[in-house]
Amino acid sequence: MNKQSLWQRWSGLAAGVSLLVAAVAWMPAVDAGTANEGLAQAESNSALPEVWQPASAEEQEQIWRFVLQSPLGVAALNQLAIEGFISPVCEKALYTHAEYETFQTLLQVQCPTPGGVSTARAYDEMRVTFNRFEDTINDFSIERIYVN
Repeated sequence: MNKQSLWQRWSGLAAGVSLLVAAVAWMPAVDAGTANEGLAQAESNSALPEVWQPASAEEQEQIWRFVLQSPLGVAALNQLAIEGFISPVCEKALYTHAEYETFQTLLQVQCPTPGGVSTARAYDEMRVTFNRFEDTINDFSIERIYVN
C-alpha cells in the first residue's frame, strides 16, 4: 500500500465522520418547547389552546390515513399503546390547527383510569401533535397531562 492511497483513505474516513457528526448535531433530539415546559403538565395548565379546532368527519378520515400510512404516525400510536392509552374505553378526539389545518393535528386521548409507564406518576390524558409535510408525518410530540 503506498502512502498516497493510505492518505486518501484516512482523509475520506475523516470527512465521513465529520459529516456524520454534523448531521447528528443538526437533528433536534427534543422539542425545545417541550423540554422547557417539562414532559408532563398539571391539569390546571392543560387547557387546550384556542388554535385547535375539532376536526370534521372528512378531516378525521384524512388524518387517520396519514397517521396509519406514516412510520412516525405508527410510532406515535405505539407510544400511546406502551403507556396504556390505546383502549376502547379511552376517548379520542382529533383537532386541526386553525392556521395550518390538517398539516398540524392534535390527537387527544383521555382514559377513565390513569395510565403511563411510570410508577411514580399516572396520566389521565395524553396529547400527540403531528406535523405533516405533503403525505408524510415529519415529526410528532407527546404531552402527558396529569391530575394533582
